[in-house]
Order: sequence, then structure tokens, then C-alpha cells
Amino acid sequence: MAEILRFIIPSALGIILFLVPVPQDGTLNTILGIIIDWAKETFKPFLTVAAMVLVVLSAVITLYASLVRPNFIVKSQFFKDLFVTRPLWITSRVLGAVFFVMIYFKIGPEAIWSMDTGGTPALVLAPSLLVIFSVLAAAVSLLTDFGLMEYIGTLARPLMHPLFKLPGRSAIDCLASWLGSNSVGVVITTRLHDAGYYSDREASIISISFSVISVAYIYVMADFVGLPHMYFQILISIYAVCFILAVLTPRIWPFKNIPDTYSGRSGQRIPEKEIPAGYSLKDWALTSAVERAKREGLNTILKTCYQTFSFLIVSTMPLVVSWGTIVLIIATYTPVFQWISLPFAWLLELVKIPEAYKVAPAFVLAYADQFLAAVIGATCSTVAGKFMCACISATGIIYMTEIGVLILNSSIPLNFWKLTAIYFVRAVLSVFLLAPFVFLFC
Repeated sequence: MAEILRFIIPSALGIILFLVPVPQDGTLNTILGIIIDWAKETFKPFLTVAAMVLVVLSAVITLYASLVRPNFIVKSQFFKDLFVTRPLWITSRVLGAVFFVMIYFKIGPEAIWSMDTGGTPALVLAPSLLVIFSVLAAAVSLLTDFGLMEYIGTLARPLMHPLFKLPGRSAIDCLASWLGSNSVGVVITTRLHDAGYYSDREASIISISFSVISVAYIYVMADFVGLPHMYFQILISIYAVCFILAVLTPRIWPFKNIPDTYSGRSGQRIPEKEIPAGYSLKDWALTSAVERAKREGLNTILKTCYQTFSFLIVSTMPLVVSWGTIVLIIATYTPVFQWISLPFAWLLELVKIPEAYKVAPAFVLAYADQFLAAVIGATCSTVAGKFMCACISATGIIYMTEIGVLILNSSIPLNFWKLTAIYFVRAVLSVFLLAPFVFLFC
């Protein structure tokens, strides 16, 4: 019984924190989301400075480690992987630090520190991510290290493989994204890919298909475009379209060409165990979960906590600031996105969406940042136009100020060009898949 409780107690706590929806201010959130919201408000006066200090430290230590290669870093595989990195990531971290200082102190051209450009990733996203990463790092071990993944994975195996070409354990990533945060889903997927639980193809599919924005953030999008009363219609439309895309995308390019190799940092493969003779599906799920939980303890939680936090802060936050600033400068001061959006205007006209030329840029700008699609939606005058903008902010999934950076900085083999291709495939399909919901609800 004690061994079963070793699985049940931390796993139940993880489920309660990450996955159980609770009412909050007329919508749904999770306890983890409520904790994050509380922490954002409580520590708001200190978050921006703390984020800036951490981004600058990340850049300084990365430069020192890459140039000097001190023994205390080189001899630790974790710190070596974290700080001794490729020139692109070194440049991105340094640029993130420089941009952050310029934005915070309003140094240099306004095109960099304006709230329309660098101010958003540095002063809005980075402080928010600092809280999310801190809370996530402290709690993610409960969800992944004490048998819950094995239990749900075994039970979900008959459904996940035929529908999505994925192992059953990926169900936990899906739930974490949908009910918690898409960043949480990508972080969990990256961690499990590095450990050898997912192949390159599986991790690619999971990170792109299941990293949907949370139920709480969908309400934010609905409210921002001016349709808070249509929150549930927007939520239903987004999740229905994302489900269809999750079934379709593993069967088309480029996912079908990604090999089932294992290139995670551990260099190993941990396959799902076959169900032995004499075990039912439920019995084997419980047995697998208990076996995993027996090997873990408080040390596992502490190790996962500091490694997850360090990885997210050092590797991700500087890139959100550097790449986010560059993308938003292009979006704000050049007509590039307007030009690229013309084919979407034609497609939107084809399916009879009002304000097609006004809505079209949302389908391109959502790739830069999902919030930009909502900004376009707020300027639309028709309910249908606002509805489409709110939905594409989620159905495209990839946005470069956060999810794209998380994936690019992981061992998942999706480069910038593959992510771009995947996003636009999803965006084109979203035009046709969302159209029936527009006519149904608007």
C-alpha cells in the first residue's frame, strides 16, 4: 500500500495543480494558473528588474563559459549543455541582454524600446515568463516523475496511437497544454524527448499539435477582441479545429518525413513496455506507475526543479526578448506581413468571411506573436472578423516570441524553416476549418 501511495499522492497533487479546472472570475483556470496570477500581481514591482538581471547574467555566463571553458562548467554535463552552446544561441542571448537594458532604460531608438516592439517581449512577456517558469519548475516533477505519465500513457495507448500516431504517454502533454499552459506542454515534451521517452518525430508532433493555449488564455483573447460573451463558442471552435489538425498533421509533410530517431540529450530510448500476459490494461498501468514512483523521491523534485528553472531562464528568456523584439520591429515598421497576408485575404474571401483584407494580417502576425492576431481582431467591426482573429491566435499554435523559441532551443529537430512551413500549413487549413464555426456561431 505504501508503494501505491508513493505514486498516488504526488501524482494526485500534480493533477490538482496542473489539470483540474476551477472557476475564476466567470471563466475556468487551474490552481497552477491561479498561483501564477497571484505571483504576477504580488511580485509585479520586482519582476521586470529580476528578469533583466537574469537575462544579463545568462549572457555574461554564456560568453564566459564559451570563451574560457572553466573546469567547473565543462566537467558538469548539465552546465556544459546549458552554457557552452552554438554561436547563434550565444549571439541571441547577448542580443537579448543588450535589448533588455536598452528597453528598460529607453536607450537608443524608439523603434527598439517602444511598447509596440521591444517593450512587449521585455516588459510584458519576460516578467510573466519568469513567474511561469518559477512555478512550473517547482511543480513539473509531480506530473512527470512519479508514475502518472506511465499510468495515463498505458491507459491512453489504444486511443493515442491510432488517432495521432503517438505513444499513450503523450496524453499528459496534451492535458497540460490544454488546461494549463502551452509553455508547460512544450517544456514537458522537451524534457521527455531529452530523456528518451519520445522519438524526434513524436516530440515534433506533440510540440506542434498539442501546445494549444490554455482555457484561461482563450478567455483573454475573446475579451480583447470584444467578444467575452462568445468565450465558449470560441473555445469550442479552437479545440475542435486543433483536434482535427492533430489528426491530420502527423500524416502530411513535413511530419511524415521526420524519422523515428532519438536525438535527445540523453542519447537513449525508453520504449513503452508491452503489456505482459495475465495483466489487464488497468492492472499494467498501475504496476508501471508504482515501479516508476519507487525510484523517485524528494531529490528528484529538487533536481528537476533547479534544472528546469535554469534551462528555461538561461536558454529561453533571452531569446524571447531578442527574437521577439526583432520580429515585432519587422511587423511594426515594414509592410512585409501585409504582403505575405495577401493569399490569406483571397482564401478568406473564398469562404465568404467579412473584412477579409482586414482579417488576413492576423493569420501572418499570429506567427510572430499570438497576441498580435487579437490586436487585429480588436480593430475589426464585424463579429465574424473578430471571431476569426481570436481563433487563429490559437489554432496556428506556433508563435516565435515564446513557443517557437522554446522549440528552436530544444533538441527537437524542428528548425526555423520547418516551423514556418508547419505554421502556414496549419494557418491555411484553419481558414477552411474555422469558416463553418463562424457561420454557426456568428
